[in-house]
Amino acid sequence: MTPQVLAIAMSIVLLVVVILLLRSYVLPEKYAVIWLLAAIAAIVVSGWPGLLDAIARFFGIASAINLLFVGAFFIVFLLLMQVSLELAKTRDELRKAVQKLALELEKRPRNDD
Repeated sequence: MTPQVLAIAMSIVLLVVVILLLRSYVLPEKYAVIWLLAAIAAIVVSGWPGLLDAIARFFGIASAINLLFVGAFFIVFLLLMQVSLELAKTRDELRKAVQKLALELEKRPRNDD
């Protein structure tokens, strides 16, 4: 098995896994879009390896593997930023819910037996 065939097969497996996770509601849609695009890009790049060299030359990058590394770093950075923003939003929603619950509990009359 050549490396190109292996790369295509692994990319197709990634695409199938993402679709299955999306259909079973395990993977939210907002993340699924990113993973679907990544899987399709992996299929295209592994199917036409000369394309990656052409893109690297266009951007003035000496090696195609350097382009892959920079691209992967950028994607991971964007995913990390998105998760951090969602964590901050969830933290604020939790804080507001706890404050609201505390105010409701203060309003209730106490039953001291």
